[in-house]
Amino acid sequence: MREGLVIEQLHLARRDLRTADRSLLSGVDVTVAPGEFVALVGPSGSGKTLTAMAVMGLLPPQVRVDSGSIRLGGTDLGGAGDAELNRVRGGRIGMLFQQPKRMFNPRRTIASHIGEPLRLHRGLRGKAARDRSFELLAEVGLEDPERCARSYAHQLSGGMAQRAMAAVALAGQPELLLADEPTSSLDKVLERQVMELIDRERRDRGLGVLYITHDLASVARFADRVLVMEAGRVVESGPTAMVLPAPQCIATRNLLEASTLAPSAKRAPEQSAATVLSLDAVTKRFAKASQGRPALDRVSLSLRQGEILGVLGQSGSGKSTLARLVVGLETPDGGIIDRRTPEGSPTEGTETGVQLVFQEPHDSFDPRMTLRSSLEAPLLHRPGTAADRAGRILRVLREVELGPEFLARYPRECSGGQLQRLTIARALLLEPRVLICDEATSALDTVSQRRILELLLRLHAEHRLSLVMISHDMNVIRYMCHRVAVLFQGSLVEVAETRDFFADPQHGHSRELVAASLPVRR
Repeated sequence: MREGLVIEQLHLARRDLRTADRSLLSGVDVTVAPGEFVALVGPSGSGKTLTAMAVMGLLPPQVRVDSGSIRLGGTDLGGAGDAELNRVRGGRIGMLFQQPKRMFNPRRTIASHIGEPLRLHRGLRGKAARDRSFELLAEVGLEDPERCARSYAHQLSGGMAQRAMAAVALAGQPELLLADEPTSSLDKVLERQVMELIDRERRDRGLGVLYITHDLASVARFADRVLVMEAGRVVESGPTAMVLPAPQCIATRNLLEASTLAPSAKRAPEQSAATVLSLDAVTKRFAKASQGRPALDRVSLSLRQGEILGVLGQSGSGKSTLARLVVGLETPDGGIIDRRTPEGSPTEGTETGVQLVFQEPHDSFDPRMTLRSSLEAPLLHRPGTAADRAGRILRVLREVELGPEFLARYPRECSGGQLQRLTIARALLLEPRVLICDEATSALDTVSQRRILELLLRLHAEHRLSLVMISHDMNVIRYMCHRVAVLFQGSLVEVAETRDFFADPQHGHSRELVAASLPVRR
């Protein structure tokens, strides 16, 4: 009989030759019984992912285990060698990583990734492995499994890659699933599909689940128990039904408060009826004209001065393609994109009129460059001296509530929330009229997310910015936006005032999105 996962008094430290070693985890105890769903929650840097990496034997070389034990059933994972760990990974333990595109081998197709655990741990080859790959991809919600199987990771959207990673993790029929923020890049409909798939696996097969997240709403739906981490320690634990209604720890209360986003009173009213951005019948295809549907199909949409417009839609609906077209990173195959100043004249260049804040802050900066160099780069070909550039950079740092000490750092020396503030700062350097935030908070914990949203609202009011909030998070849209636009399979299917949209969505996909964001009774 399987005994599940048992972590006892785990202590981790970072080796440092220059200073004293720094403690990363202190006395962490975690158990996951077969068929149990345990949520490990906490802010960024609290030690959640390190705990999962210790279970898999994938700790960075500079991190050492000081003491403690990790067991899966009768196997001592802490003392296991590489050969034993290789038999465990992908077989007895499946892993859902937070950033799937970084985890996939860019030279291998999705089918070859799924085929590896099918061959090594289930003995499937040839047609049997191929058919099972298609079944797994369909189970995780991909509408064209055969096409996805032939694709490489870079050819998939973030949400599609996350679902493909779920198929890989489940292919070996593991007894334990380690899920590190597995739905952070998915809309609510797909999040529910993946969560229900995991829940079905644990109920039908006795799969133990250690689910790492900062989203307490998803925890409440499925978790049997909750463990809250802060600064490398478990500070609160217990049954979900007891912890969430009456949290005893400040860290838990902060996470709960940050995850509850009512419409913001700080959201400024629209400043003007003038249009600063319009799209007229914009179409974009990435496949040949005779193959498949367009990424965007005759989309017409406008943005008013001072407006915050939310763009919703499933993964692969065309949201990020829309953003890239607006800022000029892609060229439309049809239609017109009109960027105008508040006075009604066309902007001189898309690089100054519209700026984009990307989803993944760690991918937004060159890891080889200091942040000073990265921030200065867009100013080098503009009028002004080095002193002018330095002064301008310091001003925008103050605006995003960061100090000058960050300029000497490299991206790896910053948290996700700090890097996202720096991404916003770099966009502000060029004094844009329109700021497009493409899932700009989805990679952050709820506390950091709330701070970034508050920052965006303040900048919106102070600079009279127009914002486009591309998100799958219905709470973010409700909190930030004046209007909502919904994309479905590349088409614009609904545009409405935010209050009207959530009260009475008109399109079937809109109703599905709103319904999926509502709490589920267990």
